[in-house]
Amino acid sequence: MVLVCKQHVHKALKMIFLPHVQTISEDYKLLEELKCKVCGKQADYKLYNFLSQRKRTI
Repeated sequence: MVLVCKQHVHKALKMIFLPHVQTISEDYKLLEELKCKVCGKQADYKLYNFLSQRKRTI
């Protein structure tokens, strides 16, 4: 676990491995328009949980 302030969340994500939080590569952003579900701006992170992903595959 890493405790951080609001300003350092991005840096902390790079410090630890979280399989359910991944950055979206610049190459992938160029291939497909990926929008934030909250504000509609360009998405920078892919967030998912294993439970919902498992349900989709079953």
